Amino acid sequence: MTAAQKQVELAGCFVDKVGTTLRLQFSTASTTLYILYIYPIYMEERQSGPMTSLFLDTLSGQNSAPPPIWLMRQAGRYLEEYRKVRASEPDFISFCLNPDKAIEVTLQPIDRFGFDAAIIFSDILMVPWALDRNVRFVTGEGPKLNPMEHGNEITESAIASMASRLENVGQAISGCRAALAHDKALIGFAGAPWTIITYLLEGGSSRDFAIARRWMWENETRFDHLLSLVSDATVEFLDLQARAGADALMLFDSWASAVPAHLRKKVVIDPVNHIVGALRARGHRQPVIGFPKGIGEGLIAYCNETDIDGVGLDHGVDIRWASSSLPDHLTLQGNLDPLSLIAGGASMHRAIDEILEAMATRRHIFNLGHGITPETPVAHVHDMLARVRGTGG
Repeated sequence: MTAAQKQVELAGCFVDKVGTTLRLQFSTASTTLYILYIYPIYMEERQSGPMTSLFLDTLSGQNSAPPPIWLMRQAGRYLEEYRKVRASEPDFISFCLNPDKAIEVTLQPIDRFGFDAAIIFSDILMVPWALDRNVRFVTGEGPKLNPMEHGNEITESAIASMASRLENVGQAISGCRAALAHDKALIGFAGAPWTIITYLLEGGSSRDFAIARRWMWENETRFDHLLSLVSDATVEFLDLQARAGADALMLFDSWASAVPAHLRKKVVIDPVNHIVGALRARGHRQPVIGFPKGIGEGLIAYCNETDIDGVGLDHGVDIRWASSSLPDHLTLQGNLDPLSLIAGGASMHRAIDEILEAMATRRHIFNLGHGITPETPVAHVHDMLARVRGTGG
């Protein structure tokens, strides 16, 4: 159900349903009384029955053919229906924090393609936003933040109050979980601490992350303190999502490749273990997928030394090497080049077949090696799905 209004008359009481709000209107000759009740969206659409998700089964040890499939950024600008909803909000942060609209666009690719998992529509920069770093998205330039200069701009009290600022994300997750069929999983996510730190220190995107990298060398004590604070903030954000109903969690370390190899354990691996350990200590048992983009053979140490359940492979990873070199206890996810999805046709089919062949004996979730791009033809997504699932030519 969308935000369209429903109204019924009940013994002199009119009930309006608008998105997440019930408005009860009691009228007499002299006065009108309104009572507002906020409730989880889409509850009337909840699917009954036990959770039987191919995506979750694969993360817990099952090898399936064909594999489950979802795409990073699957709710995005390549979909006309997404663009229509996006145009209704003045800015991207407002869009992410509108539960009705976040639910609607999260479910769009499930409705259109039947993916095995949905990923909540949000952004990794919701953590810096909740920490008052003035996050905004500038057309043609990307994300902008107030850059940190001293490392003390984030406090533990700010981290403690994050959940209240991000409550709408939790509402969106609860609404999505209620709306999804019991065979569709819902993924919550956050940026890994190093990637978030690059934005905090650089004030936006960067080509070489020079400011953040210099901090590692010149301000080791302050950098370590900042890494600890951002790790704790990430725990709070993922805890909120787990409590709201996310079935699995993912950590995006999009800029892990910028970390020198000898510092990778401290900057990339140890924070993941801190986060997973903290979530487990709070009673959360959702599987966790790590995505340390661009670290190549560093994936061996990452997979062996972190407490994750699955690892995302970017499209630069040799899929046959990954299949033979990465530990068997992990589910591998990936790794079709997003640009091959734009090209489509025989070249895309060959790339898909190579991935499926390499992963035939492994627990595998089919995905891209990075996010789907706005230029992707929808017809090519349908073709990819048919190829993966063995229903196409």
